[in-house]
Amino acid sequence: MNIDIINSKLIELLISNTPKLNLFIIEKIKTDDALDYFAHKLSLSRSLQKEIVEIVQPTINKLIEKEQIEYNENGRPNGVVEYCEQSYVGITFNNLLNSLNEPGENVNDDVKKDIYCIKIEIETGKYCYLINRIPQFKKFSKGLWGTLADSTFRKVSDSFIGIEPNFDLLIYENEILIINNVSMQRIFDLKTKYIQNASTVLNSFEETHKIEGFDQFKVDSIEDGNIVKRISRLMTKPERMTRFVENFIKVEEIITEFDLNIELNDDKTKIKYTDKKQLNDIVKLLNDAYYKTVLSGEKGRDDLR
Repeated sequence: MNIDIINSKLIELLISNTPKLNLFIIEKIKTDDALDYFAHKLSLSRSLQKEIVEIVQPTINKLIEKEQIEYNENGRPNGVVEYCEQSYVGITFNNLLNSLNEPGENVNDDVKKDIYCIKIEIETGKYCYLINRIPQFKKFSKGLWGTLADSTFRKVSDSFIGIEPNFDLLIYENEILIINNVSMQRIFDLKTKYIQNASTVLNSFEETHKIEGFDQFKVDSIEDGNIVKRISRLMTKPERMTRFVENFIKVEEIITEFDLNIELNDDKTKIKYTDKKQLNDIVKLLNDAYYKTVLSGEKGRDDLR
C-alpha cells in the first residue's frame, strides 16, 4: 500500500483546513452465512473532524518507514506491518463497507459498540478507512464511571469511546494494511474462513493416505485454533503438501534429527496419529518448517509456517 500518498493528502487537507471525515460506531452481527455489520453514523463538527485527522496523521506518517509484508495468519516478525487484498477476507469485507453506506443515525446506550471506523475523503471520491476495535470494559459492567473535578466525584454515562492515534487496520483502494494481526482476525471473524480452508485442505490430503488415524487427526486439527490457521495457510501453498508426499522417504530422518513427537507405521509409509500432542510437529512437517542452514548445517524451525 502506498502510505505516502495517503499521508500527503491528509497534510494537504490539514493545511487547507478542509478535512471531510465521518465517524461510525459498528456492531458485529453473527448470521448463519457470514459475519455482518450495522454501522451508526455520528455527527461531527468541522473543528472536531480536523482534530481527529490531526490525531491520526502522525501515526500514518510513521507507517511510511515500516516494511510491508504479506499477511500471515500465524504471526509476523517485529517491526513490520502486513497487507492483503480484500479478496483474502471475502464477503465480510464487503459487508463491513456496505454497512457504512447505509448507516443508522441514532446511537443509544443499548447499541453494542464493537468497532469504530474513521472514513476520510482524501480526494474527490477516494476514501481511506481507519478501523479500530473498541475495548470492552467488562470489569465495570456492574459499576459506574465518573470524573473528578474540584475534589468532587461526578457520575458520567458509560456510553463513550476514545479516539486514539493508533488503529488496527487501514483500508484504501480495496487493500488492507494490517497493523494489529490479532484484530484483523477478530474484526473479520477469520476463524470461520480458517476452518473452511482447513477442511478443504484436509479433505484433499486424506487422499494421500499418509496419516494413520486420519479422522481423529482432522477433528483435532479443526478444533485447535492455532493448528487450524497453519493448515488453512496450505490452501495458498499447496506445493508444500506435494513436496511432503513426494519426499516422504525423508520424514524418518527429519523426525530423528529434530526429535519430533511423531511415530511412523511399521513399513515407514505413514505417520501414526494417536495424540493431540503430535499436532504441532505434524503440521509443521506438512508446512516444511524444519531446515538446515547451507553454510554451517545449523538446524532450525520456521515458526511462521
